[in-house]
Amino acid sequence: MSGPGRRRSLALALPALGLGLGMLVACAKLVGIVDTDGTRSQDAGTSDGSPAPVTGEGGDDVAVPPSGEAGPDGTLPPDANPGGDAGPAPADGAADTGNASSPDAACSPSATRCGATGREVCTAGQWASSACPVTQPACAAGQCALQGPPLVQVSGFTIDGTEVTVAQYQQFLNAKGSDTSGQPSVCAWNKSYDSAAALNPATWPITNIDWCDAFAYCAWAGEHLCGKIGGGPLAGADVLVETKSQWFLACGGPGGSSHPNSSSKCNSSGGTGDLAPVGSTAGCQGFYPGIFDMEGNAAEWVDSCDSTDAGATDTCHLLGGSYIDNQSYCTESFDYPRNETAYPFGFRCCGG
Repeated sequence: MSGPGRRRSLALALPALGLGLGMLVACAKLVGIVDTDGTRSQDAGTSDGSPAPVTGEGGDDVAVPPSGEAGPDGTLPPDANPGGDAGPAPADGAADTGNASSPDAACSPSATRCGATGREVCTAGQWASSACPVTQPACAAGQCALQGPPLVQVSGFTIDGTEVTVAQYQQFLNAKGSDTSGQPSVCAWNKSYDSAAALNPATWPITNIDWCDAFAYCAWAGEHLCGKIGGGPLAGADVLVETKSQWFLACGGPGGSSHPNSSSKCNSSGGTGDLAPVGSTAGCQGFYPGIFDMEGNAAEWVDSCDSTDAGATDTCHLLGGSYIDNQSYCTESFDYPRNETAYPFGFRCCGG
């Protein structure tokens, strides 16, 4: 195992079971990748590392997610279960009450609905946009909702406490159906959000999805694919710069640590030999408590692509390594085409 600040080849081992021929081809492309470890300090920084509470409507502080560790059996507490059973979300734009025939139609007082720009509330007989709180960033059936993993507050933004699960992604598929809106123009080629392979168990991270699928899910959930601190896509040269990258700050902290919890063992090739339920490796947290599996398990797409000229074949970035790496770090960085899918490729979202 090499330390931070050194470039190293990743020795990759495919699991013996559970991968089809297509999986073998996709994962074989990972062999020989050299990660882009930067000169990051192992020091986790001197600032207060505890996540600030997320403020909900009415100014109440909301602790999201619970800060407790996972239980002895390796699972999260029930109220933080990221893969819990939940019914399908309503279709996009579903109205709750009131006349939703057009944006300018008269409406019933206090009626709500989901509009093109988010939640709308009837005020003085007219529809008006009403922003959802960061604790419930999505709009479903006219109400603000959390559609995805529990959220953790970092410096100026929120981030999913786990990778998006199969169950959560299935809610997205149920809501969208054949509708592939929510993608940027560089994804015009992408005609389906379905996973490229059979789905794993509900609490495992969703994988075998491309960059455009991940981007669209985050938009549906009222968030965005993690990118630049302050908003927007992130330059490829900045994916491992803690003052610019949302994902890397959440993983490595203000000091840009490569492995912030040095005593923990994440799900890399010395672990299960396969993907694992999100959050089940109790000690594998980022710099901020409550953010699980940023190192290992599934590699994670971020909103960082080297160009937008080629569309499907633009080079985009994944961070954090996966279960097939010898040892995963916050400073792992992979470059793949925007339309690439593979068994170890997943994601999480950012908001705020």
